[in-house]
Amino acid sequence: MFTQTDFTIFNDETLKGRLDKIYTQLDPKFETFGAQLQTAFKAQTDLDFSLHIAKHLRRFKNPPMNTWMALSESSRGYKMLPHFEVGFWDDRIFVWFALMAEMPNKTDYAPILAQETDQLLTEFTDFDLSYDHMTKQQFPMSTDNLALINTKFATTKKGEWLLGKVYYQDDPLFATPEKLMADIQTRLLKMADLYKLVK
Repeated sequence: MFTQTDFTIFNDETLKGRLDKIYTQLDPKFETFGAQLQTAFKAQTDLDFSLHIAKHLRRFKNPPMNTWMALSESSRGYKMLPHFEVGFWDDRIFVWFALMAEMPNKTDYAPILAQETDQLLTEFTDFDLSYDHMTKQQFPMSTDNLALINTKFATTKKGEWLLGKVYYQDDPLFATPEKLMADIQTRLLKMADLYKLVK
C-alpha cells in the first residue's frame, strides 16, 4: 500500500499540484488502510473508531509539508481526544498514539501516563516519542526521553504526548510494502491497551 513512490508528491512545489497528488494518490490509501484499522481495532477493543483524513482546506499559498489520517472515537474530530495518526512527511512516515495540546484538561492525563513508565519502558523499547506533532522531532524510547515527554506534556501549554514509530524513506521495510503495512498495524494495535487505559 504505502511505497517509496508516495514520497514523490512532496517534489511538487505548487499548492495545487501537491494537493492534487495528496487527494488522488495518498487519500485513497488512507481510506483503505483506515477501514482496515477500524475493523482491527473493533475486533481487539470492541470500540468504534471514525476515520479522519486531512483535507488542508485552509491552504491558500504554501503546499502542505505533511499529510495524515487519524482515528478517534468521535465522528466530529480527533484533536481534542486521545487518537491515532498515520501520515507522511517528505522523508518519513509517522505513526502516533497522540494526546495533543488542544485536549481539554490534558493535565489530568499526565499522572496516568507517568504511572505507566515501567510498562512503557518494558513493552515499547523500539518505539519513538515526541512532544510536538508539528515538527519532525522524535526521540527513541528511554528513561530520560520518556521523562522529558511526560514533563513537557504536564507542564507546558503546547506540550503533547506522542508514542509510536517513525519509518524513514530508506527503511528496508519499504522494499516489501505488505511487511511495512503489517508492522504499522501491529504497532497501532499494540498501543490499544494504553489507549483504553488513558481514555
